[in-house]
Amino acid sequence: MRRTVLAVLTLAVLAPFAAAAQEAEEQETLQVYVAYYKIGYADMEEWIRLYHEVSVPILQELQDEGTIQGWNVWQHQTGGEYNWRFAVRAPQWAQLGQFWEQYLARLAERAPEDFDRSAGMIRAHYDEIWDITAVHIPDPEPATQYVYDARYQLAFTDMDEWNGTWDEVLAPVLDQAMADGVLGGWVLEGHNTGGRYNWKVLYFFEEWDDMDDLFARLTAAITADPAVWQRVAGMIDAHDDVIWSMVPEPEGM
Repeated sequence: MRRTVLAVLTLAVLAPFAAAAQEAEEQETLQVYVAYYKIGYADMEEWIRLYHEVSVPILQELQDEGTIQGWNVWQHQTGGEYNWRFAVRAPQWAQLGQFWEQYLARLAERAPEDFDRSAGMIRAHYDEIWDITAVHIPDPEPATQYVYDARYQLAFTDMDEWNGTWDEVLAPVLDQAMADGVLGGWVLEGHNTGGRYNWKVLYFFEEWDDMDDLFARLTAAITADPAVWQRVAGMIDAHDDVIWSMVPEPEGM
């Protein structure tokens, strides 16, 4: 897969996170708590089964009660050391704390053995909180199989110029790719707390090969004007990307 642009410039079930295409000023600010886990691959099949059988009913309760607005999970595909991505969306910071307290308490109460067993499967873990700043997901939302998660470390003094260049040069390319069926949608997030990166874009795809098409389009757009290329590339202090895939349901479910 062509990834040259990603080295310099570069979204989990989608339903809880889906929204009509909106700009940040037209939507309320939402926080996304993202927990990354390293699960032993010998334990992954059981981990997924416990997620579906034990965690999903509790998560759905908490969403129905209004504690959270949604959640999603993705499984590692390539890039990075963590192989499970769990994200929870809430409209207020305080609700994230309420969520974890209620979620863990219900897990421990209803399935204590499974709770202890799953805790023992976690070999490493870290958390981040992001603010959703823009959502471009069509309604109805398309099928999604992969999420390309690209994160950047930018100087805060460059942030206005970075966002302006993104809106002017790259956002139209992404929206056209959505219209052409290449890209399922895209979401922008800004750093809230945790981790070194302070700006993120999530790309949603149905087909793996569509990534090649999209990033070729982005490469062409940012290299068409050498001044734009130099300006954008010069603002990036660090960059990281990971591809995530949809978590399958266990056989028999």
